[in-house]
Amino acid sequence: MRCCRVAVLHPWTWKISENSMAFYARPQTEIFPGDISPSIPFPVVTAPLKIARPLPYTPKAGKTPVDSRRIHTMPDATLINSKLEISNGEDALAKTRCSKAIFLTWGSDVDSDELRITEHGKVGKRGWLAAPVYDIMQEIPEGSVAEDPDTHVKTSVRDLIRQGKLHQSFYLPPFPGVEPATDHYANLRQVTNIGVDFFRQAKAQRLATLTRESYNELITQLVWVFSRAELLFRPIRCECGREVTIDQRFEGQMVDLEEYE
Repeated sequence: MRCCRVAVLHPWTWKISENSMAFYARPQTEIFPGDISPSIPFPVVTAPLKIARPLPYTPKAGKTPVDSRRIHTMPDATLINSKLEISNGEDALAKTRCSKAIFLTWGSDVDSDELRITEHGKVGKRGWLAAPVYDIMQEIPEGSVAEDPDTHVKTSVRDLIRQGKLHQSFYLPPFPGVEPATDHYANLRQVTNIGVDFFRQAKAQRLATLTRESYNELITQLVWVFSRAELLFRPIRCECGREVTIDQRFEGQMVDLEEYE
């Protein structure tokens, strides 16, 4: 299990600036938190809930497609203490958008699921967490502004994301070796549980993974989004002027970095 081993990430030479740490590293053999996948479907179920249900009869051969189902709109009252019979061929319909994705499920949980899949020979209904990743220039209108939390001045939303001042949007610089070189952001308010096979099938196409330092920044923003609490990974200065050392690490996610040429 990952909690008993140390992963080695090979960082790219691309950095945020000349004096900053490497932001990305090459993906590992295993699927790892911080991995960037090129295209993952993110479903959103909207009300009223609609169900694709098999027809109550068997269509005549050649008259209809093999998978013949009827769409049913579920009244709100029927959803109370109700269980959708997915195993009997009923599927809930959802609006779906495919986008780049940043993987969030803990590494040892991924290992446990992979072990069960190997033992049972099937994926089942397991899912892993991810957040959608969008292109800043395409997703954020040029004229969008919001209040800068430090200056309280109306500022470009694009710039606030790049400066890390919108905690629900985690800034991602251009991915190494990917053209065109555009910056992106992960929408942390849209963290979703996605079927594991989507990530397993896209494993060879991963664009990059986060280094330990940038992954810690991601975790800091995630904690704030869900709790409005701040997780610190670096020293802070006390009101008395003394520096207080804080070195918070996640067990099982520690890595040793080797320079990438």
